Amino acid sequence: MASYTPSYPLTLPTVTGITTQNWGMERVVAVTESPFTNQEQIFEHEGAQWKATFTLPPMKKEKAAVWLAFLMSLRGRRGTFKIGDQDRKTIQGTATGTVLVNGASQTGNAINLDGFTASRANVFLAGDYIQINSYLYMVSANVTANGSGEATVYVEPSLRTGIEAINDNTTVVYSNTTTLMRLDNNELNWDTDKVSVYGISFACSEAL
Repeated sequence: MASYTPSYPLTLPTVTGITTQNWGMERVVAVTESPFTNQEQIFEHEGAQWKATFTLPPMKKEKAAVWLAFLMSLRGRRGTFKIGDQDRKTIQGTATGTVLVNGASQTGNAINLDGFTASRANVFLAGDYIQINSYLYMVSANVTANGSGEATVYVEPSLRTGIEAINDNTTVVYSNTTTLMRLDNNELNWDTDKVSVYGISFACSEAL
C-alpha cells in the first residue's frame, strides 16, 4: 500500500485569517538558592523558544475543512509550518531595500548587517522583528547605519547557528516575518454546533 508524507514546512491556508493570538518566549534558566543564606546562582542555557496560540474565527464547514486538513497533515508534532506575529507584519524602523548578513560564523545576540542606506537613523527600532533563514528574532535596541550602510543589530533570542548556518550575504527578511513552528500536541480537537459553525484553535512552539 502506498504511503504519502507531506513536504514540510507546510504553507498556511488562506481561506480565512486568524482572529486572536498569544505570543511568548520560553527561556531555559535554572536558579539554585542556598537554604542558609538565600543567595542565588543563575544559570542561563540555550534553547529559548517562541511559543504561540492561535484562534480562528467561527467558520462554516467548507472553510473549516481546509484548516482541518492542514492541521491533520502536520501529523501531530511531526510536521512543521511557518507562521509569524499576525499583528507585527511590518517594522517600525526606516529600513528599505535588501539587507544582508555581513560576515559568516556570527554567534550570540549580535549580528552585523549591511545594505542599509548610509548614515540612516533608526533603520530598525527596538521591538521590530527580523527573520534570518527559518528563524525569527526581535531587535532589542534601536539601530543606526554607519556611513557604509553597515550596522550591528542586537537580537533576542540568540542566533540559531547551532541549528542552521548563517552565511555571509544571507538575506534578512523584515516584512511578513515568520518562524518555523510545530504543534504542541499530538492530539487535534475542534468544536462544531448544530448549524455547522466550527471553532478551531491550535498551540505551537518553535521547531528547534
